[in-house]
Amino acid sequence: MFKKTLLVSGIALAVSAPAMAAQQTTAVRDNGFSYSYGQLAYDRWDLDDDVDVDSLSAEGSFALDEHLFLRGSLGFYDGDYGRNGDLDGSQISGGIGFHTPLQRGLDFVTSADIIYDDRDYDPGNDDDEIGFEVRGGVRHATTEKLELSGGLAYQDLYDDDLGVYGQGLFKVSQAVDLGARVIVGGDRDTYGVFGRYNF
Repeated sequence: MFKKTLLVSGIALAVSAPAMAAQQTTAVRDNGFSYSYGQLAYDRWDLDDDVDVDSLSAEGSFALDEHLFLRGSLGFYDGDYGRNGDLDGSQISGGIGFHTPLQRGLDFVTSADIIYDDRDYDPGNDDDEIGFEVRGGVRHATTEKLELSGGLAYQDLYDDDLGVYGQGLFKVSQAVDLGARVIVGGDRDTYGVFGRYNF
């Protein structure tokens, strides 16, 4: 437990250092990124213990002020584990995030979420777990229509896993975005697509 706490603390310090430095070095006050939105997503999970599932989720974010935002999601998934098992379940999460400009067109973004996962295995077994995920990375306005994001993601749910995440966002209009995302870690590979409405 001490090692996990030390690892999470180290990740938090590593990803927060650029933000603390940015408070003193950048003159940019707001890059205009939206942190208030709702979205629907489809993801494919490939977990190391032979779990392959399809997931549908509703997700949202709400900006509290110029730096803080709330996050939440509700998802349902269905798939297989091992050679002969069926798996379905649901997952709900909620948390808080922080963002600040590093330079024009580039934000540092970090977040922490509590996750509750409820799994049903066939035949007749179920499992549930409360865990968390911590992320830290950057969000970049690559072109007028395209945003790219990436960074580190540490999750402790059933097992602990450190990975990298990436996301691309294409602006269809001022309010509507289409996106794709991926997480690659030691025990999980996930990839998905989503549609977002900014408000």
